[in-house]
Amino acid sequence: MKIYNKRGFASGLFIVVLGALNLAADFWRGDFDLKGGVLAAALFFFGGGLILRSLSRAYSREDKLEALDERNRLVQLKSRGAALRATRYGGFGLLLLLLVAGKLTGEGLLIAIAVGLAFALSISLLAELIATFYYESKN
Repeated sequence: MKIYNKRGFASGLFIVVLGALNLAADFWRGDFDLKGGVLAAALFFFGGGLILRSLSRAYSREDKLEALDERNRLVQLKSRGAALRATRYGGFGLLLLLLVAGKLTGEGLLIAIAVGLAFALSISLLAELIATFYYESKN
């Protein structure tokens, strides 16, 4: 048995172990129900599929070609950019909402949470600026 895609094998093994730990925790707590069983079955199914794909030479080659395909990489870059924009806009909207709610109610905790959120947003913007300068200097 040879592993052709080590990353896929490790991911599949992690997912299977996660499913086993979830199942064991449900039985240990004594609250195993349909929801936990469906989750564990899905984790075993997807993890097992990744493990089987990593053990097949043809499927591993297909996975590597898919990962290197320029169209897939472009879609991945666009989706990450859209997710980052949505997160920033949502975070900024939540920041404004928390500031207004903190001012109206006089609750200092809401303003403190807003300040923490503003700090996280500023780190995100600074990281993007540094990455832009870095990649502009490389091209």
